[in-house]
Amino acid sequence: MSVEAKMWPFIQYVATLAIVCIVAAAQTPTLKTRTREDREREFQASHRIVLNVQVTDAAGKPVTDLDAKDFAIFDNHEPRKLVAFHAIDGEAMNDATEVIILLDAVNSTTQALEAEKAGIFKYFAQSHSALPYPTSFVLWSNGHLKATGATKDRNAVGKAFVSMTKNLHSNACAPVDGSAAKAAEAAGTPGQNEVGPHAADVANCLQVHFKDSLAALDGIAEQQRHVGGRTIFVWVGAGWPLPSDIDFAQLSPKARKSYSDELVNILNDLRASQVTLDALGVHDPNLSAELTRVDQQTLPAGAASPLSAGPSSLGLPILARQTGGRVMSNSNDISADLGKLFDDADWYYALSFNPPPASNGVELRSLEVKISRPGLNIRTMTGYYTEPF
Repeated sequence: MSVEAKMWPFIQYVATLAIVCIVAAAQTPTLKTRTREDREREFQASHRIVLNVQVTDAAGKPVTDLDAKDFAIFDNHEPRKLVAFHAIDGEAMNDATEVIILLDAVNSTTQALEAEKAGIFKYFAQSHSALPYPTSFVLWSNGHLKATGATKDRNAVGKAFVSMTKNLHSNACAPVDGSAAKAAEAAGTPGQNEVGPHAADVANCLQVHFKDSLAALDGIAEQQRHVGGRTIFVWVGAGWPLPSDIDFAQLSPKARKSYSDELVNILNDLRASQVTLDALGVHDPNLSAELTRVDQQTLPAGAASPLSAGPSSLGLPILARQTGGRVMSNSNDISADLGKLFDDADWYYALSFNPPPASNGVELRSLEVKISRPGLNIRTMTGYYTEPF
């Protein structure tokens, strides 16, 4: 073979490489420097906040004749420009809202679980008509979530509910009465007061249920981002147990910060997914005050600031109020109260505004919606955490 023949593949390779380099050079993009105004517009477009606002009269009936000019949004007591307004007639736009009903077998006691299960069954069985909104049933049991698809087919969801809850048992931690819980906390060392080993097992169980339940809530919130509209999420049960203030005080600063990080993540996911969280359950005398403790003084205000967030900030009732949801912790009729929660989708207002970027990391900002017409009741999200610009 001649030298020319041997060199031909190499010559072809060099020629091809030269062409590729020329084409690549011709296609090299021109980098554009974005102005601060450009970056702010992009930030606002991706971080716009939507408030789903329930407005009712003194009789509890929805008010349906309000317009954009009737509303004012205050962010940390500062007025914000309303950039979008929609009056949502849920009965006419019956796919604008999705409903999730979750039955909590992880934290509910046997007595409460039976009552809550019976109430949900009664709601599905009370009629052969379609459900008012696309609805899915979720079972939280043994550390796993099982869910149906969202549908208005009442019969389909009802049958799935019966199948999924057959032979259902409570996973609640072994009961500890108040005196035993206090003795265990006072002792500080397992083995003292004859409750140490048992209390340690229960404390570990409670901690696992606390973390797993929050993870389940956050997982569903993240999933609902793909829905593209509002979700009414009804958590049926007393909610997860909260670690004691004594245990929390003994944690390292890093561990305490994890509570604030969890709070920020969950509330941001609930907000971004337009989830209104409702807490529905029966009164359960078998749960001690220590295991169901919620700081009632923080309920109206919602979440604490990130630095002061503790276990009570992550309680189900507080998170529900923070999203504009209802707290029905002592229901005498689960079925009827489920109907009331569905009614929240019949008529509401969707207001949007652009939040300011955080200047110093994550910031808690209060939210308030005011209406020019007096005598009306307003329920919506009470605050949010900003994100750095």
